[in-house]
Amino acid sequence: MKYNHQGSPRQRVAYNATCFIPKGDTVEKDLLNDIDSQGTDDVEEFKDNLLLIENAKKDDLTEANFKVAKQCKEERKEDKKKDAERLVSEGYKSKDGDDPLVYSRIIGVGPYSFITFDCEYRASSPPPTYLSDKELNMLTKTTREEFLDGFIIPKQGGLMCIDKGILKRQSGVIATMIGQLITTMCISKISLPVRIFEPRTALERIADLWRCAPIYLSAAARTGDKVEKMKNVIAFAISGIYTGMQQLKPFNPLIGETMEASLADGTRFFLEHTSHHPPISNFFVQGPQNSYTMYGHHEYRGNVTTNGLENEQHGPNIVEFPDGTTVQFAYPRFKIHGLLMGDRMIYPSGEMVFEDKSEGLRAVIIFNYGKKRGLFSSRKKGTRIDDFDGVIYKVKPDVKSKSVGELKDLKDVDERICSVSGSWLGQLKIGNQVYWDIEKVELPPLNFAKNPLPTDWRFREDLIWLRRGNTEISQEWKVRLEIEQRRDRGTREKFKPDDK
Repeated sequence: MKYNHQGSPRQRVAYNATCFIPKGDTVEKDLLNDIDSQGTDDVEEFKDNLLLIENAKKDDLTEANFKVAKQCKEERKEDKKKDAERLVSEGYKSKDGDDPLVYSRIIGVGPYSFITFDCEYRASSPPPTYLSDKELNMLTKTTREEFLDGFIIPKQGGLMCIDKGILKRQSGVIATMIGQLITTMCISKISLPVRIFEPRTALERIADLWRCAPIYLSAAARTGDKVEKMKNVIAFAISGIYTGMQQLKPFNPLIGETMEASLADGTRFFLEHTSHHPPISNFFVQGPQNSYTMYGHHEYRGNVTTNGLENEQHGPNIVEFPDGTTVQFAYPRFKIHGLLMGDRMIYPSGEMVFEDKSEGLRAVIIFNYGKKRGLFSSRKKGTRIDDFDGVIYKVKPDVKSKSVGELKDLKDVDERICSVSGSWLGQLKIGNQVYWDIEKVELPPLNFAKNPLPTDWRFREDLIWLRRGNTEISQEWKVRLEIEQRRDRGTREKFKPDDK
């Protein structure tokens, strides 16, 4: 039996459950429908289905024993619901004191802590009560002004950081960070003070990129035109880029850390951090009524440049539609310039490639395309840092596609379909039509799961204390969690299977 070990916990359980179904069996459709019908907060239902299918497989899968087993499962459902209601309230109120922010002055960790080794109580880092729904909603950014707060758009384009408070907090840390990155060459090995962090996890920052899914992926699902599908996937990807341009750093996810959220139309997000070195987060996005799915992984990479850093969320974003269409794309690099001298600028660079291989369709979009190559920085007349230029085309058979710095260097163009142009701070134009306009398209808010997995990001003590303004306790917890991560990594290395 081959199991799927990638994607969100719910995705893995659902996928692995279907592996037990004898193909062509009369109840296969019922089982699949039962799995698909589970709501956002019913991960235990997925596990029940997996157990049910396993047992039914062993006992000869028939209509009769399937119905009996399913009835038993329904009888357990009410008991599990009561248990869930009891557990979800645990940790949200003080257990033995009158401080509403402290879970306990005796117990060292909360009920869903990532700490499993050094659990003794420490007065310098008491366990916090967990974030309420109100506090969680306050963490979510919804407007362009919130995402671009502290920035201005200078004449040359891009985003310039002008928040003196943030710049002061980052001073002195930048040189240390660059030194660590040069030494380790891995962004997850950098240890930084919490004063340069925002009280959010990188998993939520990834989900921010997809907030326009109800607009563009739903539109792509409705059309039968393959080119129009690709255009809408491009609009979906471009519309979220500006949300990733933030001045404060998110917390690196802990291995096994998860996030579950949804949008008002029913779109659901599941993310899990699955690898520590290299740092990789897997994700699964499901549209309403399974109108589309998106899955893949992001590997966080960082490189030092002359006067800044380059960050990359390397990995595929694969969008699938019920008609069999699959469009795959990857995000560009994100640059931070002016860390040591000059203005602090943030902008994407490089290229985005979109591919529908079954139809032979490809799109290449080059960011900051006006920059001239050479020792000294200069620009083509009339271009800005936030501009991009691209093309959608039919691919030449048997010609290998390669990364290029300019569109004129593309060698695999068989038939040019239309141009792509615009600014990730303005609008996206494909052909003669404007598909996205930052002034007109609003981002729907993320709604976090009411009853999440115990591994949810909201239970991180360092993040909670930073959200409540206590950087000293947050820093203590950050160090404790980093020690725990290193210990866990040592354990994994010790018991790593022999590849020979």
